[in-house]
Amino acid sequence: MRDGTVADAAALSALVTPLARHLLDADTGATAHAFLASLAPASFAERLASKAFAHYVVEDGSGLCGMIAIREDSHVHHLFVSRGTRRCGIARQLWEHALRVHGRREYTVNSSEVAVPVYERFGFVAKAAPQTVKGVRFVLMERPRLVKPVIHKQYLNAALSDSRSGQ
Repeated sequence: MRDGTVADAAALSALVTPLARHLLDADTGATAHAFLASLAPASFAERLASKAFAHYVVEDGSGLCGMIAIREDSHVHHLFVSRGTRRCGIARQLWEHALRVHGRREYTVNSSEVAVPVYERFGFVAKAAPQTVKGVRFVLMERPRLVKPVIHKQYLNAALSDSRSGQ
């Protein structure tokens, strides 16, 4: 696991482009030119250089096998894992790393329909039915801010004394 750099642009494009094809709507996918252009190495290089995006990548012996891009600390812009390394915990590793870096806040993602179960395991919930915008089909999902429960000592002492006295 490491931060992505501008030098990773071509490798990220090569990883993501074939995997992202399933986002295209069968009926209107021909209108997805802007989305497809965003997967080109030059577009990745722009995002990698931008302060609005943070990229984290995982490598194996053959090169990049997973990546996550977070936009403005709260939107999962991309999360992709190569087909050959799926179900190895790489997506979870990337997600947990992003949480450590960006904090326990509310997150959003425009998920492909096939990735919805993955995001649900990360605590996301669908906020709308699947939709198609400019040829790209997705499900808008949100993950509420995780706040560690705070148990006040005074409340805990009262609860314990009530249970001991039979109330």
